[in-house]
Amino acid sequence: MGIQDVAPAFRNPPTFNDFGEVSAYLKDNINKIARSLQDIDFMINGTLDVNNIRAEGIEARSIKAEAITTEKLQAGSITTDKIQAGAVVADKIDVGELSAISANLGHIVAGLIESVEIFGSYIATRRNAFPRCEMSATGNVFGAFNDANNHITIDPNYGGSPSLVFMQNGILRGRIDMVLGSLELYGLGALDLGSSGTIFINTPRMNFDNWDVLYANNPGRTLGDELREIFDRIEALEGG
Repeated sequence: MGIQDVAPAFRNPPTFNDFGEVSAYLKDNINKIARSLQDIDFMINGTLDVNNIRAEGIEARSIKAEAITTEKLQAGSITTDKIQAGAVVADKIDVGELSAISANLGHIVAGLIESVEIFGSYIATRRNAFPRCEMSATGNVFGAFNDANNHITIDPNYGGSPSLVFMQNGILRGRIDMVLGSLELYGLGALDLGSSGTIFINTPRMNFDNWDVLYANNPGRTLGDELREIFDRIEALEGG
C-alpha cells in the first residue's frame, strides 16, 4: 500500500455549533498533521517503497550526478534495449580482450592493430582491384598480383617443399624450390640471368648436359662448336 493510499485528507472547516465541535475538529487535524509528519520522516530517513513512486515519476534531472554507481545496479538489470542507439562511444569502452565484445565488427575503415594473432583471414593491400599483394587462408596463398593471371605466389607444399611460383598470362613460367634437397631454379621456355657488373659463381663444380648448352651470342656458336673445331684442327695438324 502506498503512502498516498493512507495519507490523511484535510477538509475545509465546517460550521460549528459549539466549542466542543471546534475542539474535536482541531484535535482531528492535529492528529492528521502528526501522521503526515511521520510519513515525511519515513520517506526522508526510512525506506522509500517503489509503490510510492508513480510510473515515469523519476526523471534524469532529479538524479544527482554520479549518484548511481555500478554497485547500486542489479546484475542483468541493464539490457541492450534500454541503451539509446549511439549512446556508447569508442572512448567509453575499455576491455581487457576484444573477445569480451561479441559482435560482427563489420567494415573497419581505420585504426591500428598491433601485437595480435590473426587466423583464417584474408588480407590484401587493395580491395577488388589490381595490382595488389594478398594473404589468404584459402589455399594458404601469399603473393603479389599484377592481375588475376600474372603473379608471384608462395606455394607452401610443392612436393613436400615450399616454392616460389611465377605465373604469366595464366601459365607457369618459373619456379624456385628445394624438392630434390637443393635449391632449384626452373624457367619454362627461357631463363635469363643478367647483371650490370660481373657475375661471380662460387662453386666447386657445375654440371651441364653437354658443351652445346653453352652458347655465345657473339660469334653465335656453342662451346661445343668451338671445342669440335679445335679438335678438328689438332687432328689435321697431327695428320700432316
